[in-house]
Amino acid sequence: MIDASDLLKRREFHGVRLALVARLAVLALGLPVELTVGGDAVSGTRAPVLGVFVLGFAVYGVMLYVLLRGWRTAWVGLAAALADIVLMALLVLSWWYCNAGAGMLPGAMLKTGVAGVMTIFIALNAIALRPLYPLVATAGMVAIVGTLIAFALADARTEWTASVFAAISGTSIAVPLVAGELTALVLVGGLVAFATSSARRLMLDGIRFEKTTAQLGRYFSPAVRDAISGAGEDFLRPGGRSQNVAVLFCDIRNFSGLAETMTPQDVIAFLSDYQRRMVAAVFAHGGTLDKFIGDAIMATFGTPETAPDDARRAVAAAIAMRGALAGLNRERAAAGRSAIAHGIAIHYGPVVAGNVGTAERLEYTVIGDTVNVAALIAELCKPTGEDLLISEAVREQLGDTVATRAVPVERLRGRQSPVAVHAIDAGAGDVSGGNVRPDFGREG
Repeated sequence: MIDASDLLKRREFHGVRLALVARLAVLALGLPVELTVGGDAVSGTRAPVLGVFVLGFAVYGVMLYVLLRGWRTAWVGLAAALADIVLMALLVLSWWYCNAGAGMLPGAMLKTGVAGVMTIFIALNAIALRPLYPLVATAGMVAIVGTLIAFALADARTEWTASVFAAISGTSIAVPLVAGELTALVLVGGLVAFATSSARRLMLDGIRFEKTTAQLGRYFSPAVRDAISGAGEDFLRPGGRSQNVAVLFCDIRNFSGLAETMTPQDVIAFLSDYQRRMVAAVFAHGGTLDKFIGDAIMATFGTPETAPDDARRAVAAAIAMRGALAGLNRERAAAGRSAIAHGIAIHYGPVVAGNVGTAERLEYTVIGDTVNVAALIAELCKPTGEDLLISEAVREQLGDTVATRAVPVERLRGRQSPVAVHAIDAGAGDVSGGNVRPDFGREG
């Protein structure tokens, strides 16, 4: 599964690429404007200004090329922000140079509305969703405006006024307008950086939420998944807790012999179809898919949260799995294929449930003797000829809700103390769907 950092890198790459394209578009739109309204009172040429435009096209074009060639996105994004500063400084200097012969004072550049152009480039740096870029651009633009103010203050010919109207209609410079432009640059840059940071955090939260939800979907029914998805990545941390759980094992009878007659591709297709039907029955009764073990399925009822009816829901799921197998066998009979059989075993008792492994590779599972007993009961399906066996602990949880019958078993393999085992017949009559007669556990 792709992690949040990888997805964020992809988003930043697309953002830097889009911002570079947007810069080229701004230059393309600005060039005819400059040629139309940027008159020259001295020589009639705008060569220095046009040179800056050409340089901008070249610089941003090269950056776009190296980005697409695999250069590190963060380096290109930061270089683009620095290029914005340099090109804006050159543009201001070229404007003043082209008009200096007409007597334009350095301070007059403060009346050209250059701060408005600067805000455009600050905003373009926000597209990549990395706050550093607009912050760098803002610092550089403020430094340029600050330098223009310093030149104006150092020039004795500069006229200052507190009247905005007087500055607009005359040659003087309005202190409120200059202060306002400088303040606006700082505020715009700060707000853009804040908005970029907020958007970045929201995107990260969204990625983590989707990752967590997808991870939960591997284990839980949709209802259980939605109920615990609010825990976020806390659920995915290593650790566990003790609780009572119903453990269900289900495996296909004579799967090795069946697989021997099929191609590997057909085996995968068959298993996927079979497991999809069985897991659907588990999820329909609020169960949790623990793992696939070859052709076997291990599921739990009571994870992550326990409920009084965990064992009853496990049995109901097992009966539904009988029905799902009946549907599969009907389809196989219609296709001229032989019926398949499986064995199901359920035990109820204490386990430790939680994530085991490392932060990079986790598996949500249950550990304890209850799991071992459930697996050993599953081994009894074949010699007893039964397809659904439960332990005494499960039968006690069922009460009188489901009819059971005792199955004589001396002891489970490897255990000294005897374990009472019971069979359930509910739903067994329809396993073949009336079309075939599967021989549960008797194929030898």
